[in-house]
Amino acid sequence: MKTYTLYPFTQTLIRSILALLFVSTAVQCKKDSPEEIHDEETINRVTLTVTDANGTSTDYTWNEGDNEPNINLSANSTHQVSIAFYDASDAADVEDITEEVIEEADEHFVFYQVNSASLTIAAASNDVTDSDGVAINVKTQWTTTDASSGVVMVYLVHEPTSKTGTTRSALGGSTDVELSFPIEIQ
Repeated sequence: MKTYTLYPFTQTLIRSILALLFVSTAVQCKKDSPEEIHDEETINRVTLTVTDANGTSTDYTWNEGDNEPNINLSANSTHQVSIAFYDASDAADVEDITEEVIEEADEHFVFYQVNSASLTIAAASNDVTDSDGVAINVKTQWTTTDASSGVVMVYLVHEPTSKTGTTRSALGGSTDVELSFPIEIQ
């Protein structure tokens, strides 16, 4: 039987080739696409579109840096209200964030809290629902009774732990938007 002797150069070459094969195999097994990262959107404009029983619509728009506008409603009536969220950082290219909120219905909820006004707010029959069938309140119905005034707090909640709470703190999650709209019911 004949034996072969490997010279030190040949031994180093073989080790280098094996190391390269190992590294290239390890790199090929790595995920091709990194995990998607969701950056929070900038929301610096919110519009409430209020439609009265006669079909007349009025937009109430808040822009970052401004006070929330006063919302005027008729007493003893029902109003259809939709909410829209925007990134208006670039006035020449305002981005409608509402579609993203709707697409990610499981991760969002619009919560309304009425203070002092004779007003009840409920999800509209055409509201968007999440995968559990829970309305997320982008389309609501506001029903007034007697003349009064007060405030409607509006919250866009991100990743709520509950969508059935009656207070903001009971919903969990984080707050993407928090606004206070003065309400005058006449």
